[in-house]
Formats: sequence, C-alpha cells, structure tokens
Amino acid sequence: MKEEVGCIRYSIVSGQLFLLIMSTVAIAFIIGESQSVQAQQGMMIAARTAASNPHYQQYLKGYADGAKSATGTTGNPTTAAQNAPAKEEIGDWLGKLFSGRGKELTAPADGKVGTYEQGVFGEGYTGLNHLVSGLMWGAVAGGITYAVASLLGADDNTAKAASIAVGIGTAIARFGFLQATESSFATPLFNTLGFGAGGGGGAFLWGVGIAAVVFVLMYKKEKKQVVELACLPWEAPIGGADCEKCNNDPLKPCSEYRCKSLGQACELVNKGSSEERCVWVARNDVNSPTITPWRDVLTPQHRYAPLETRPSALGTKIVSDQTGDGCIRPFTPLQFGLVTNEPSQCKVDTVSNTSFEEMGYYFGESNLFRYNHTQQLRLPSLDSIAVEGEALEVPTEGLYNFYVRCQDANGNVNVDEFVINLCVDKSPDATPPIIEATSITSGSPVSFGTQTVPLTVYVNEPAECRWSIQDKAYESMETNMSCSTHVYEQNARQQYPCQTNLTGVKDNAVNAFYFRCKDQPLKNESDRNTNQESYSFMLRGSQLLNILNVGPNGTFTGGTDVIPLNLTVRTDDGSDEGVAICSFSTSGDEGTFISMFETESYQHRQTLTLSSGNYTYFFRCIDAGGNAASATTNFTVITDRTVPQVTRLYHDSDILRLITNEDALCTYSLTSCNYVFTEGIEMRLVSSQQRFIHAAPWKPQQTYYVKCRDAYGNEPSPNVCSVIASASNVF
Repeated sequence: MKEEVGCIRYSIVSGQLFLLIMSTVAIAFIIGESQSVQAQQGMMIAARTAASNPHYQQYLKGYADGAKSATGTTGNPTTAAQNAPAKEEIGDWLGKLFSGRGKELTAPADGKVGTYEQGVFGEGYTGLNHLVSGLMWGAVAGGITYAVASLLGADDNTAKAASIAVGIGTAIARFGFLQATESSFATPLFNTLGFGAGGGGGAFLWGVGIAAVVFVLMYKKEKKQVVELACLPWEAPIGGADCEKCNNDPLKPCSEYRCKSLGQACELVNKGSSEERCVWVARNDVNSPTITPWRDVLTPQHRYAPLETRPSALGTKIVSDQTGDGCIRPFTPLQFGLVTNEPSQCKVDTVSNTSFEEMGYYFGESNLFRYNHTQQLRLPSLDSIAVEGEALEVPTEGLYNFYVRCQDANGNVNVDEFVINLCVDKSPDATPPIIEATSITSGSPVSFGTQTVPLTVYVNEPAECRWSIQDKAYESMETNMSCSTHVYEQNARQQYPCQTNLTGVKDNAVNAFYFRCKDQPLKNESDRNTNQESYSFMLRGSQLLNILNVGPNGTFTGGTDVIPLNLTVRTDDGSDEGVAICSFSTSGDEGTFISMFETESYQHRQTLTLSSGNYTYFFRCIDAGGNAASATTNFTVITDRTVPQVTRLYHDSDILRLITNEDALCTYSLTSCNYVFTEGIEMRLVSSQQRFIHAAPWKPQQTYYVKCRDAYGNEPSPNVCSVIASASNVF
C-alpha cells in the first residue's frame, strides 16, 4: 500500500512582517514627534519676536488681501475675514485633508490673529501624524498580544491572528479618536460615525468591533489530512470483447502487444505461424478467483491461524510468536501474501462491504494480474496514534481487519471478501528507535575538498535524532536533526526520515559519525525511549583524482581504408587508488561523452577503427567519491595502400642486392610471378635497421621473380611481380 502522506494546513498571513513594519513606523513617529516639538517652539519664538517668518508673512498677506477684496478697504482683518467669501485653492483643500488641528499664532507687530497649519511632516500634515500615532499604538498592542498569547500556550496561527486583529483595532481606534476630538477637516465625518462619543468611548467600541471581525476572518484551526498518491501501470480493459479487432486490419499484423492491449482476456494463439490470431480465452468463465494465504513469504516468527468469525476459505489471522497474545509488534515490518488460482488483480481496504472498484488500495501496490500477491505493512502503536488527536483514526483495541477482493481477466470478482485479521501489541512501548538505513552507504567516499555532506537516516518510528563526531549519550550530542515526528509522516518505504548536514569532513581520512534517537516525540519525556548504543556511520575523505597518461599520441599508419586504434587512459589517486569510470568525446561538449568499453579500473581502453585524418579526443574520469579529472589527446591516422617499389637492383660480388622505397620484406621465385608471397624464397635483410636493403645469392643465368610486401601488408596482385631480374656475368 504505497502512500505519500502530506498535511494540508490552512494558513493566515504572516504577522511578523506586519509587526516589523509597524515597529519601524513607530520609531519614525517618535523621531518625528521630537522634531515637531522643536519646530513648533521655533515658530512661536519667531512669531513673538518679529514677523520675519516667510511662511507667516505670506499667510498674513493673503489674509489681508482677502479682506480688501471683500470690503474695498483695509478695515479690521478679523471682521473682514468673517464677511469675506470662502476662497480655497486645490492645495489648501489637500492640506486640510491631511491636517488636523492648527496652531494659533499672534503677531505682536500688528495684532493680527490667524491659524497656521504645522505638523510632524511639515506644514499641513497633522492628520498624517494622527495616522502614524495610530499605527504606533497598533504595533505596540499587536506585539504585546502576540507575546502574551504565545506565553499562554496558544498556537502560532492563533497568536498571529490575535496580534494582527488587536493591532488593527487599536490603530483604527487611536486614529479615529484623534481626528474626532481635535480640529480637523474630517472631524464631522468621524463625529457622525461616533468616534468621539462618550469622551472617546465610541472610538474604543469601533476598535473592538473591527478587531473582532479581523480575528474571526483570520483565525483558522489547523486541520491535518492524509493525502494518498499512487502511480500504477496502464491497464487494458477487462474481458476480451475487442480481441477480434486485432485480426481485422490486413495492413497491421496482429502482434502480441496489440492483442493484449485490447483486453485482459485477449491472447495471441498460433504464435510464429501464418495463422496468428488474437482470441478471447476463457470466454465463458464465470468463476471468481479463489484466495489462499501464501505461507512462503510470511515474515519469520509469524504464522497464519484460522479466522474464527468466518470459514477458512474466506479469511485468516496473522499471529506473532514474539508476543504473549499473538499481536504484532508495532513499528516492525510485516510481510504476508496471497495466492490465487488464476492470474488476478487484487485490492485491499479496511472498510467492508465495498465494491471492487471502490476499494482503496491495490494489494502489494500492483495492479498487474498475478498468481502470487505480496503486501508489506508497518503498523503504529496505539499510544502513538492516540497522541495525534484527530489526525488518524484509532482502531478498536488495536484490531485490524483487511478486506481483500480479487478480479480475474474476465472481470469475475469475489462476492465475499477474504479477511486478513491481526492485532497490534497494546503493551507500552519500551523499545528505542531503530535506524534501518541511510541515504548514503556507510563507508562511502566523498570528493576531495568536501566539508559538508547532506545525509538522511531512516528510522522505524517517529523520533528525534542527534549526531556527534564522538560516541556519547543522546543528551550530550551537539547536533539536532530534522525528523518526521508524526505517525502519518511515513515515506514510501514506511520509514521515518531524519535529515541533517554532516560537517567537518576531512580529506584523505576516515570520518566517523555517531547517531542516537529518542522515540515518541509527542509524549512526556518520562515515557520516551532513547538509544543506549550509537549507530555508527563513516565517510572516507579522498584526494584528487589524477590522469597519468592518455593515448594514442603521434602518427599511425595502416594499409587499409580504416585502421584499429586503442584509446587508453591511466588514472591514479582519488578515492580508491585510481579506480574510476572514464568516458570519451570528440568535442568535449556536455552530453557527448560515452563511457569507455573497458573501465571501472585504473586502466581504461576503448578500441576504435579510424580512417585517415587528424583526431582529437577528450577524456573525463570520475571516481566513487565524485572526484573528476579530464585530459585530451591528439594523433594522426594515415592509410597506406601503395605497394613497395624497387628503386635499385645490382650485382655486388656474389650477391644480388635490391633496394625498396620503404621498409619491406621480399621473396622470389625462380619460375614465374604466379606464386603466393609466403611461399616464395625469402630475401635476406642486410640489417634490422635497414629493412629496405634486400639480398639473394647471385646465380648467373638465373631469372629472379621478386615480390615485396610492406609493413601494412601491401603487396603486388597475384601473378604480378615487384621486379623481374635476370642475372648474367659480363667480362
């Protein structure tokens, strides 16, 4: 039953970013407030001492001009202003939109009174100050709420939702209260909404209400759900109603593949003859498969027993000989199997009375039609399931019933389920975790210069694991691992992975690491079991891989259109004294390298047949530790198809001497040119260093029929001589 288990979580927007931004704004506000006080004090001093402030002078001028336009005289500015029509520019309106209360400034020089807008961010921005103040209060309130909620044991999602809700509610209440209670362009609006009612009580109620709405919208209870995924081969249709379609197309011969793809009951008969046909076998089969336990694959120290609740033909019980009550030990692998009387497809489920199509899992994770079917399980303990809460269903008293149905190629399915019954030992878990495998085999080499190696260990049950470079107790080990701590977090092999990065790996040395684990991460410390012995793991640090030499090099000549040559590489050092896998390429580009025929050693060879030309070959070698080395060789191939030529022939004392244009071997006959080269009389070489000078005994009145062959096998055609010499003495 292959499962990939996941957890679907309903998440809220992260509150950390919100709190960070709000805190930053709060700091900016505090700084701005200090600058605002200084600016306001400076303006008051300037107003009392002289009418020299340019902004203030500009304001007074505009005020007076407005009075003149209304009365035609200078008059009393205050009275004139009261009678003057309202006159605003767009800039004034925007300023009021952001502004709050103003500051009354009196110019002692002329006694004129006016209102002057001044805020933290400059003139006309007091409303923005109110907004920043609200954000500051919201940040502080949100931060306090998050801290208090976390201390009280609330989960992270709940704490975030509460802090964001309180922060937003506080910010809105503070901003609304300031705008409603201080002179502002927007004061009527905020008073209408009731922010200023009851001395600010309205703003408080608004903040509480908005906070409640935000919290309800954002708070979600975490829910765990098991997601099961499976990837299975394609299945041909049940039955064989379409088998004959394979025989009806004369342009497409019916193959066994085409035949079986048309239906599970289709079969190709008369194979290898001219009358191959695809037929529906066992067309009238209406009997469902029979199911019996497969004893040969049952895990040792376990046995099948009769199932008391139903006939033996309809069920069995798996009993463990390792426990007093026969129940299976939790978190231990269990293998069992079934045998059917005909090729069948079997399914299994923990729910009874479902149809074959509705059953949840293929038995043994396979949808193939087989006689033999194998299933592997690793069942959790009852107490480990109980601490998961709603995440997993708890079987009654640890009793499991697995219901099986099988289907043959014609679609016949067992009406009555075959039941496999077993129970899980209910005794308290007193066994520490077991590390069953690692992602890297212990003793493996690592490449030179590698100091950190990622590793995953696979544990038989949920656990927390640690490691150290010294064999010590679990509590003393320095490095924690990232482990699967929930029952539903099994991998496809029904194990629980723990991941880490092994650090401090040394080159050219044996690096030892020790692991220990503690089970039942969700239970009290007093109920947990810890490894008393370490799981030892070793990595071999290596040295650089070297290529000592490559070949061929130079020029190579042959007497055929193509000649055989051996590419050779010799490696040394690395992780295993030069043992490596080498590849070659004609371009050196990625994806073009081909593994050499003789490799996985320190000597590597690849035989090629090459025509005439210049060649460059690139080599790349890598060892078991990941060390890599590369090299290049260049050479020239020449093909020689020319027969040796006799350049000189003369009589020297009692010897007939013959000289060729290249190194060669020569033979002669005394009768004709029609002889085989190897059957002729061999001419003697003058020396091994001068293989182009040949000699034969001088016999007057004798005719020599000579054939010469070079080192590449080039020689005259049959019945053709290299030279014909007739010997005679002249006095």
